[in-house]
Amino acid sequence: KLRVCYFKPESDLNPLATERYEANILGCTRQFRYSPANNNTIDMVLSVNGIPVVALELKNQLTGQDYLCAIKQFRTDRSSKEFCFRMNHRFLAYFAVDLYEVWMTTQLADDRTRFLPFNQGSNGAGVTGGAGNPENPDGYTTHYLWEEVLQRDSLLDLLHRFISFVKEKEEVVVKGVTKTVTKEKMIFPRYHQ
Repeated sequence: KLRVCYFKPESDLNPLATERYEANILGCTRQFRYSPANNNTIDMVLSVNGIPVVALELKNQLTGQDYLCAIKQFRTDRSSKEFCFRMNHRFLAYFAVDLYEVWMTTQLADDRTRFLPFNQGSNGAGVTGGAGNPENPDGYTTHYLWEEVLQRDSLLDLLHRFISFVKEKEEVVVKGVTKTVTKEKMIFPRYHQ
């Protein structure tokens, strides 16, 4: 059995488990070129021990782009046929990020890709409010993504405890014949969960 990552032990009673956890190498690559067939790149990729797990397209309203531009880029410029974009092959989550909002998906399906908000809510996480994120007088409103969610311990904890790959059987009718098909999906918690 090949272990590509060690997760944080429940206690410090086993020094070897702690040592292995601390030996994980988390990387951040800017302009990640993902295919030998073209020169397309992803703005930022986070990896664990060399395996890319999170893709981020970063947009900036000051240059006339926002998260919707990032979503469009994932849908139109990132072919789901590319090996690294196939379900359960590399990336576990794709984030479309601008200065004010974060949206995410777990599966690229070209123009059918469905993004969900990954925001805190206008009054902050766990507080009743509207869509979006609360103002941040000290920086970007999307700071929680960098400062909390994608920090080393938090990202590894997400991988260990919260992200899951499920297969579900579903009956579909094709040309009058009922068939059972297996659908795969990645479960990634939303921010407020």
